Amino acid sequence: MTTFLMIQAIGAGTTMSEDDAPVTAMLHGMLGQTIIPILVLALIVVALFAHAGLKWALWLAAAVAVQITIGILAFDAPWLGLLHAANAFTVLALAEVGAYAVAHAPAYVPHAKASMRPAM
Repeated sequence: MTTFLMIQAIGAGTTMSEDDAPVTAMLHGMLGQTIIPILVLALIVVALFAHAGLKWALWLAAAVAVQITIGILAFDAPWLGLLHAANAFTVLALAEVGAYAVAHAPAYVPHAKASMRPAM
């Protein structure tokens, strides 16, 4: 919650000390709005070609969209930072469940090739 207030203060022209480390907050925002959505889109493409895990990839895309929306809205309502943090666990859980579903595709996809083996 205080991170959003800190970024808001920087935008208003307040100077921060070296201990505040606003660069990490800016890096977090840039990665979360560019790299993560690109990786999710790549995951959707892979899921389409692999015929496995598409449902989880789409749920993950929705959770990432919610995460970005909450992150943007939290600058106007810093209390939303709590939801931003909680939703991060949802994103992590969906990514793990999706990876498990793809790794064990023959168990879930009836038309998967018999030569597919779990990635573990």
